[in-house]
Amino acid sequence: MSSPALRIAIVSTPKSWGGGEQLAWTVGNGLAALGHSVTWVTRPNSVLHERLGAVGKDCLTVRGKYPSIPELISIRQTLSERGIQTIYGNDSRAINWTGLIGAGLRGVSKIGVKHTVFPIKSPLKYNWFLDRVLCVSNASRQVCIDGGIRSDLTRTVYGGLELQSYDRVAERLHVAESLGISPETTLYVAVGSLLECKGYDTLIDAAAILRAKGQRFMIAVCGEGNQRESLQSQIDYRQLQDSVRLVGFQQDPYRWIAASDALLHPSRSEGLSLVTIAAQLLNVPVVATEVGGLREVMYSPETEQPLGWVVPTDSPSQLAKAIYGLQSNRWASSNYVVEAQYWAKRRFLASQMIDGVVGLIRESARQDPSSTSNSRSIKSWAEVLPPILPVVGR
Repeated sequence: MSSPALRIAIVSTPKSWGGGEQLAWTVGNGLAALGHSVTWVTRPNSVLHERLGAVGKDCLTVRGKYPSIPELISIRQTLSERGIQTIYGNDSRAINWTGLIGAGLRGVSKIGVKHTVFPIKSPLKYNWFLDRVLCVSNASRQVCIDGGIRSDLTRTVYGGLELQSYDRVAERLHVAESLGISPETTLYVAVGSLLECKGYDTLIDAAAILRAKGQRFMIAVCGEGNQRESLQSQIDYRQLQDSVRLVGFQQDPYRWIAASDALLHPSRSEGLSLVTIAAQLLNVPVVATEVGGLREVMYSPETEQPLGWVVPTDSPSQLAKAIYGLQSNRWASSNYVVEAQYWAKRRFLASQMIDGVVGLIRESARQDPSSTSNSRSIKSWAEVLPPILPVVGR
């Protein structure tokens, strides 16, 4: 006998697009493909909202960083009319929304997602608002526990991807043309928001070392963020305009990875790293740090052997050495990519993530209501709103 279909609301607050939004998109589409009902709650000026609208999916919206009282009332009424069983808060601010929207609603479980390994500022909203905390890696789960979130609330469900197949030769020709370089030019790609935590300043310094040694290559950095100006200034100062290019946000960054000779990921902080997983699935060599959940991606869970070129953070010389090594030692690179793809397929596919999310939703719905974080003899939303307002935003 098949299990009944679920009715879920997915809440996402960022305006931009990153790994967290990619996972929300994959979860929502995966649940819908299995016959479950998905309601989206987004900001109307966000990339996720635009993408959902482009494929004909309706969204409830909140216009500011925090929902107004009329918005809360409207969303709560709509979710009640649709018989929503679970509210899924996909980011830290979305957990605030989830708590406010779901406060006092009987029979509605609340799940929050921890995508990063940034320290927990306050465990109150997690312990008070949520029935479960979904962690995308064991590293992000440990951060939750260390930060005071009750361990019994936390579960690890690895993030996953479902990549379409790419013609790597065709993608190489396309990317080379867009960059104005020869297809034979050694091409490295980095993908991620232009933020300090991504370590692209270290990558630029490493590029300068390689250029000083006579290496010829192009590094294309796909992404946008508040570090663009400073990174471009660093490129100009190092006179690397012909070797490092900030190519901006790309709708499909995976085609750039497919076109490349290697993915470079010098991050200082990672909850998991979908772009690294994408490279592994595409048989593209990876040079990366082992911070946070990246260690779970970059090492075999069976042998603890590396699945790519692992480098320390903030070390341009070691990063340059690894980049040079992957080109000079093609035998090692080929061994890495075969093993990396094997483990990526076993651990990080979208179907496995969706199964984990469904299991977690059903688990949170089955628990004893008297033990949940959101059922403290609440009679009405108005009764619970004043005490939870100080928690919001922490």
